[in-house]
Amino acid sequence: MLQATVIGPAASPGQILYSRRDPGPSREAFNDYSTIFQDQHQETDKPLGRTLQAIENPSDGIHEEYKEEELVWFGKTVVWSRGTQIFRKYTYDLEKEDVSKAVFAWFKTGDEAGSSNDISHKGKQAMKSSATFGPFHQSQNEHWGTPRLSSSSSSSSNSPKLERTLVVFLQTRAHVYYSSGEDVVVHLPFAIDGSWPLSTGGLIVQRALEKRELRKLGKEKRKSGSVLRGMTDHSSMTILDDLMDMEDDTAPSLPRLYTLENPFDELKMIVEGRVEDGFDQARGRLISQTHAIDSSLSILYVSPDPYPFVVTYNCESNEIIFYRKTYIPDQPDLPPLPPNPRTMRPEEILGPPEAPVPIPRSTRAGRPSLHRNPSSFGPSSENRTSSISDPLDRTQRRAPRMSRGLRIAQEHPIATDELQATLDPAPIVPPPSTTKRRCRGLSILSTTTTAQDLNRRTSGASASFVLLDLHDKHDKMGLQAIAEMDLRETTMMMGLERDEVGTRSDLVLDEVWTWRAPYAITPENVSVFLSDNLFTTSVVINLHISQPGHTPHLYPFHAQFRSIPYRYFAITPAPLIECLSAIPIISTRPHIYDVLLLAGNGTLSLMTSGGRRISLQIPLQPREGHEEVARKLASSLRMAVDEKHTRLNSERRILKLLDPIGPRFTIIYEDGNSLRVDADLRIDHHLTRQCFEALSYVIPPQQFFFVKREFLSSLQQLPSIQRRDDGQIWKIFSSVIRAMIQIEGESQPTNPFETLVHDGQISPNSIARRLAQRMTRNTSATRALSTTGLMYNETLRLEDTAPIMLALHFVAQDLRLSSIGRKEIGRVVRLISDLASKMGREDWKDYWARIVPCEVSNMHRNQGITYDTTVLDQFDAPPDIMAYLHQQLITRTKPFPSPISLFAHPASSELGYVNPCRQTTLITGIFSYFTVPNSSREAAAVKHMVRAGLDLDWLSDLPYGIAIPILETLRFCQHNPPKDWDAKMYELIARWDLGIRAMGEANISGREEPELDFGLERISTIKELVGTIGEDKKKPQQPVLPHARFGSDRRVQEVERIMQTTRVRTIAVQDPKGASESDVVRYHQTVVNTLANRTLSIPVGQGMFEFGSRSTNITDVWNIPLIELSVKVGPGKPTLKAEIVSDSAEWPCFHNGVAAGLAISPECKGIDSSWIIFNRPNVLNAEHGGFLLALGLNGHLRSLMTYHAFPLLEPRHDFTSVGLLLGLACSYAGSEDLLITKVLSLHTHALLPLGSMELNASPIIQSSALVGLGLVYAGSRNLRMAEVTLSEVGRKEMPNVDGFADYQESYSFSAAMAFGLIMLGKGGESTSEVERRMLTQLRRCILGDTPVLEGTKARSALPTIDNNITGPGATLALGLMYLKSGRRDIADMISIPQSTFELDQVRPDLLLLRTFARSLILWEEITPMMGWVEDQLPQFVKTAHDKGHNHKRSTNHMELSTELAYLNIVSGACFAIGMKYAGTATEMAHTNLMTFFGVLSKAATGSSMTYEGRIRRTAARQGLNIVTLALAMVMSGTGELSVLRRLRVSHGQEGAGVTYGSHMAMHMALGMLFLGRGHYTLGNSNLSIAVMSIAFFPRFLGSPGDNKSYPQAFRHLWALAVEPRCLVAKDVDTLETVYLPVKLKVKEQTPGASTSTIDLQQKKSSSGTVKVRSQSLISPTLISPFENISSIEIDSPRYWSVKYDCDTPKDKLGLIRNRTIYVKRKLGFLDYNSDPKGNRSLFVRAGSMTGIDLHYDLISYQQPTSPTNSSNILGSEEVEGLVRIHSSDPALIRLSKLFNNNNNAGESGNDRQRMEINSINNFIEIVLLECLSLDKPHLIPVYLDMYMSLQRSSKEWGLGVEELNQLVFIRYFYDKIYDKSFNSSSSTLNEKRFPLVRMNFVNSLIRRLAQPTSTDEALDSVVRYLRGEEKDIVWTEELVKYIWKKNIPPLPLLDMLREKIRQSAIDREVLVLKVRDVSEGYRKRILGQYGEPNGLDDGVVEGEGWKKDSVRETIRVWTE
Repeated sequence: MLQATVIGPAASPGQILYSRRDPGPSREAFNDYSTIFQDQHQETDKPLGRTLQAIENPSDGIHEEYKEEELVWFGKTVVWSRGTQIFRKYTYDLEKEDVSKAVFAWFKTGDEAGSSNDISHKGKQAMKSSATFGPFHQSQNEHWGTPRLSSSSSSSSNSPKLERTLVVFLQTRAHVYYSSGEDVVVHLPFAIDGSWPLSTGGLIVQRALEKRELRKLGKEKRKSGSVLRGMTDHSSMTILDDLMDMEDDTAPSLPRLYTLENPFDELKMIVEGRVEDGFDQARGRLISQTHAIDSSLSILYVSPDPYPFVVTYNCESNEIIFYRKTYIPDQPDLPPLPPNPRTMRPEEILGPPEAPVPIPRSTRAGRPSLHRNPSSFGPSSENRTSSISDPLDRTQRRAPRMSRGLRIAQEHPIATDELQATLDPAPIVPPPSTTKRRCRGLSILSTTTTAQDLNRRTSGASASFVLLDLHDKHDKMGLQAIAEMDLRETTMMMGLERDEVGTRSDLVLDEVWTWRAPYAITPENVSVFLSDNLFTTSVVINLHISQPGHTPHLYPFHAQFRSIPYRYFAITPAPLIECLSAIPIISTRPHIYDVLLLAGNGTLSLMTSGGRRISLQIPLQPREGHEEVARKLASSLRMAVDEKHTRLNSERRILKLLDPIGPRFTIIYEDGNSLRVDADLRIDHHLTRQCFEALSYVIPPQQFFFVKREFLSSLQQLPSIQRRDDGQIWKIFSSVIRAMIQIEGESQPTNPFETLVHDGQISPNSIARRLAQRMTRNTSATRALSTTGLMYNETLRLEDTAPIMLALHFVAQDLRLSSIGRKEIGRVVRLISDLASKMGREDWKDYWARIVPCEVSNMHRNQGITYDTTVLDQFDAPPDIMAYLHQQLITRTKPFPSPISLFAHPASSELGYVNPCRQTTLITGIFSYFTVPNSSREAAAVKHMVRAGLDLDWLSDLPYGIAIPILETLRFCQHNPPKDWDAKMYELIARWDLGIRAMGEANISGREEPELDFGLERISTIKELVGTIGEDKKKPQQPVLPHARFGSDRRVQEVERIMQTTRVRTIAVQDPKGASESDVVRYHQTVVNTLANRTLSIPVGQGMFEFGSRSTNITDVWNIPLIELSVKVGPGKPTLKAEIVSDSAEWPCFHNGVAAGLAISPECKGIDSSWIIFNRPNVLNAEHGGFLLALGLNGHLRSLMTYHAFPLLEPRHDFTSVGLLLGLACSYAGSEDLLITKVLSLHTHALLPLGSMELNASPIIQSSALVGLGLVYAGSRNLRMAEVTLSEVGRKEMPNVDGFADYQESYSFSAAMAFGLIMLGKGGESTSEVERRMLTQLRRCILGDTPVLEGTKARSALPTIDNNITGPGATLALGLMYLKSGRRDIADMISIPQSTFELDQVRPDLLLLRTFARSLILWEEITPMMGWVEDQLPQFVKTAHDKGHNHKRSTNHMELSTELAYLNIVSGACFAIGMKYAGTATEMAHTNLMTFFGVLSKAATGSSMTYEGRIRRTAARQGLNIVTLALAMVMSGTGELSVLRRLRVSHGQEGAGVTYGSHMAMHMALGMLFLGRGHYTLGNSNLSIAVMSIAFFPRFLGSPGDNKSYPQAFRHLWALAVEPRCLVAKDVDTLETVYLPVKLKVKEQTPGASTSTIDLQQKKSSSGTVKVRSQSLISPTLISPFENISSIEIDSPRYWSVKYDCDTPKDKLGLIRNRTIYVKRKLGFLDYNSDPKGNRSLFVRAGSMTGIDLHYDLISYQQPTSPTNSSNILGSEEVEGLVRIHSSDPALIRLSKLFNNNNNAGESGNDRQRMEINSINNFIEIVLLECLSLDKPHLIPVYLDMYMSLQRSSKEWGLGVEELNQLVFIRYFYDKIYDKSFNSSSSTLNEKRFPLVRMNFVNSLIRRLAQPTSTDEALDSVVRYLRGEEKDIVWTEELVKYIWKKNIPPLPLLDMLREKIRQSAIDREVLVLKVRDVSEGYRKRILGQYGEPNGLDDGVVEGEGWKKDSVRETIRVWTE
């Protein structure tokens, strides 16, 4: 009888908290656990709910440790515990709702996790042209309010990941808690009474039945006064609801089952239908109509993977219905396909046609799926405006009412045409009059749900305060939200609600079988579970029914998958079993559930496969050690255990079994007490378990059950401490096998004399063994050994003996392939030899004696007993795995025999499908690829290894002989890695550099922070916590970029000095001569004010310089440093403060906030909505507004939740509103997001409906809203939005906005830019009347109104336009609209004047914009040549300039108008060059721009003080600003020194014409030159061109607070054009940035014919010639745009080669995402930073020395020495230093330190011992140098293992021949296979790699190990063996070495030859030849049995054959 183990009391922490619901501490003893497991509570209490599951942590893949995880809920509390500790506790007092269910579920994360309603919209967004946004811009695919789960979950793979969540269901809502702490609220339209997780992601939700449904089903408990009761206990909403429920009993019911596939999606109903196929989670095909699940159905059980069953109960028909889950995507209703006769059941073919099943129609809202709460249903029909009514007509508007509540639901984006149709006026149609029935089952609270509840996704700390009662007088949040909702409804975005169309779930239930219950049951009394899950196609479904009034029974049903005549599951009922309780536990079999039965008399038994049972007993006392655990747990919870818990278990009767988790379960006694019990009877010993797995195939199931039962019962007799001992476990197994086969057991010495003889028999001393043999001869031949007694007296059949021995033989062969398994092979061999001896199979005994001679049995054959050995006779010789692997190296072979292939019992095996010879299967599978006749066999072998789950740890366990061919395969792939592998394959070949590239955005294993999950958490130690104190305070803002961009250059520090604004500046000022003290003070103050003016202009450029250079600490507020304007004038003088107006500092403070925010890296993680709100100051200021804009520019504002954004807009603070509106628009640029559009529409007059409430927004806010609108619709060609913005360009006044006239130009420019962004690059795509009207309007804005002749009466109906205000913006808008279109007719609209008369008609500054706009249109014509710039000048300007240039070296000779035209046209052309070649660092563009920079610098520094001189100087200064920016644009991020020198000079310039705007332009250029500290540059996509045109618009204002002509906030839009194109190389081992040569192939397209270039590859294209030129750079470096790069290659002798093919989308996408190339350094070299010239590499230090001298055999006493002396060239200390420098592996460093000759110099001992120690030390040093030099550190353990074979051979006894087999295998591989298969197809020409191991070393080891000991005993054993005297043979190491060395054939051939030769009279020399021929033929026959039956004889391993001298000696022995 088996015995379980008592763990202790069964009460969990959650149950104990439930039993002690009273608050506060208490010391009262808790004496009764019975109430925990019973549902007997007071009527006012919420019943206890529990769910228990296991946390599986596999240790070795077979034996798991199951840890318990429990959820307990009661009332408004959920307790999550793990083991004996409470992990989480959730309370919902603020929600005022009880918990109905809590469950763990998995939900999809990533791109596919969004709502299904977004799929079509995302598809449209993905089709947008990449030329508009560039490769790095992804905001066009984002939408505000959509789920943004962890970014790490999205990867390059298409399949979404699953994230574990905790789902807590309340009455009207559900909370979904993610591992990151985020909480998603899901609103429920009904209460639920059950939920089950789905393995594919999501939940099955079961709707709770309503009262009328319960009455209909007869399940409602009739209570007196139920109507009045509802008034007090609030069980119903009102008394009227109860009366309505009674009257409406006949109304149809809602579907019962739904799925929640995603927290952001709606509930979808589950339908039932006939499905064809759909197995293994594949999509099936509907072959019938579907219908919803009826309310009378209840789910009893949902099976886990891989089983698809759903067991339900129909209370109306009293039937148990078995369904299977299938997944069929929802599609429009189509007529069902005709049935396929091939898949129809016979009864369906013969029976009458089935009538179509009608789909029941629900009258509730007329759709099949329900939304989450009343607000998601949309407005009621009586309040909803028709979808085609005019949304702009105020007469159709409803007055805002506070009673309407809130309906702020998740808005999904809609298409552009839908939005346009909505905004266009339409005739008014009265709404249809329909009625709707009110939804039942919803509380009043759900009808007043706030906006935050639908959209919120907050941390756990704020999980319960968002939902607030609207009637709470102490809370104003609800009223505020209602007011905001009403405000939003006054905008023109009202009425955009769409009719919601519900869909069914993809989950469809297919009915499999129906079983009628024997009597009426209730679901609460039925438990369903699985057992005997042997295969994925077979399982037993158990139903235990314990209905009161009936005898409890267990009803098993066998479910079997069948594929004939079609694919289906067949369910067959099995005989019922009477039992009180039944549960599934994992007890005797790994992974397979047994059934634990509780009989009526209280006894327990385990039922395994076939209904076979084993009794189980509960011990009297808990196991040792667990009483203390239970006592501590009780003490920690302030409770005591009553005395009745310590009573003997035998005195109590068991009533029930509960809570099975793995092998653990709970027993409930009749007195209400409970115990937790462990019935884990699985076998821990790997060898014993492996033998059982083999036996399960070779003997019948009944006999196997007898063996298992006998073994487990015998094992239980041992003390508990010995049950885990491997030796004791094997001893029990061996004894049981011997006893059941009825052979003698192993003899046990009974007295000291027998002990001495036994020890002598196994002694390695030959004298002791000889004496022990003589003693055994003198005594009786063999003492009768006692047979082990059997507990059940069941024995095995005689015909089972041979299969058992064969199974053990295969297990022993499998052990030969494992270094760990070889240590236990002797145990199996002894048992095999015993069985072989008893059966008389001496050939099998002889086989194992030649391998493990010390374990051979001395038993003899049983006389008179005949064994059936037919199963053994099928083999000519015992199968040998080493011979088979030899054969696999040269030819294709049959599969190696195994118990699975030889015996056909897997279907009835108790263990299911297990592989007892897994190591054999794995290795033979790998070796099978070595003979594949193609060039990719090595890659195929590695793929096979990865698919099998093999890693480097598995390789380290292989014997070195088997491992060498596999390691050579890995090395071949390491040098020639395929491109299409995944990360695990690259990791296996030690190419982690390529593995990280294959991983994409996934984390680096073990190197980055792992993703959070709900798994077990590690608690930090006190030492770790103390070590972290003060870390955040030391450096709160960590830089994220490596400081390797410019090396030791000081240019970055110089820029930091120029850009600093936080320290007091110290300057030296020369006082004016003769000035008084007051004049000096005033002079100093003037200087300070001038410096302050310059300091205030720095933040814009500072933001460029610091862009993306830091990471955040999410626990701290982001520091925005203050601008320091104080200056210290000279030493010893006081610090002066600048005298500036406070208003003038507001916008610089705004820029300062932007600069601080832009320093946050766009890739920084952890920034969420809570952190953004955490940084909000108590009083809103300009810095915070700029900070919000910065977060929007770098994309972090996408994390801001809607309910956090609206309070920021409420105060209408100008800077905050500008920053937030513009930031949101930048974060969602190009997305056409509807919610952002609504927010922007609230802040611009242009989008307000007619007659609406006038806005009180300032012009700067409205200007920002307009540009934000353009950004949101960038490149969309939304004609409606374009029309609105274009109409605003000429606006002259705005009602209710003070001072609008002063900001008219700024507003006009913003509207024009919005129009240009919307139509960006879309002009001319299609000819339409709308576009013609737009061009007409733009022409008016640029050129003004057409003059009306005097005397005419024609007047324009349009308002007049002042083109002086609208011209600049309209000109640039036209250029953006027709960007890169090449339309010369459009460019001629803004032509450059060609005469002096025409020049006088155009303002000079507009010439700059016209030149620039024309260049944008004619983009392809822009070249960096000086000639192109001159071509932009009119002929008369060019002539005047040439004359002036010839006359004087200045432009002053020209007329003023001509000179101004020249300056502006040249500046515009330079601006266009800078725009086209931004971020390219084109040399010609740099040279020509530097030329114009010098010309304009000289013109700007003129000293003329005349009026015309000042005009010239001002124009030159403005042109210089533009040229400076253009030059910085071209060289952005490069930090080019010549530009830096000129900008540093410009920084210190002061004087006439140097204004605040000039300083800003200079600092912007400096920041752009070092953009992101040199790690970023600018792009040239359409959006980048547009935002740079806006940000660098030539309006550089004179004062810091001026926004009248240009809004200063637009200066930061350049951030949208930033591209991270800094290529960084990182060492994959250290993750440090390294300097590395990089080779790029760049594509350059030139127009026209190609020039003759020798070193350039040319490809013809339609537009010209594409040249591919090579470019050599040193990383980290900026590279060309990725669309121009063909490939990037790392080809350095110090690193493994890596190549990225940018023409391949996968490689290009990986570079765009990471911009990092991970490289792996070869261990023989150092990096370029540590060793620039390579003088410190191992090849230089030990190139021709012992490190790589491959001629030395490593074990000879004569070591290689120097030609000059006899000492080692490299000392031990130097070797240790080299290992420490070149390898960071601590194991190798420690190895070199331990085996140091200097450490052993003073050790005592004889000379031989010291020589051996020195030999070992020298061996390890040489091996270390060799393996490090040749980059093969994984060979060090192999070398050590081979070297230790010498030690094992001399000290151990038994496996010397096996070592020789391994070495011979290596020698054969390198001699016959390596050069032909592994070294001939190298990728490099004439490259020949040396073998991994030295062949001299291998040959020396073979010679050493094969030397037999020539003793008399050894020679005597050889003679007796040859004579066939088996009984007198003593198997020794010397004997088997002699047999191995002489290649003596197996015993059967020797016996045959011996008889033949004794009878032969042929000459002895002739006999020698014939014997050798027969031996060779026999050997080939044995090897030939492994080959494929192809008739070829040459596919056999060549061998030396039986040695001639041995043959002669053998014939002599036989004939004498």
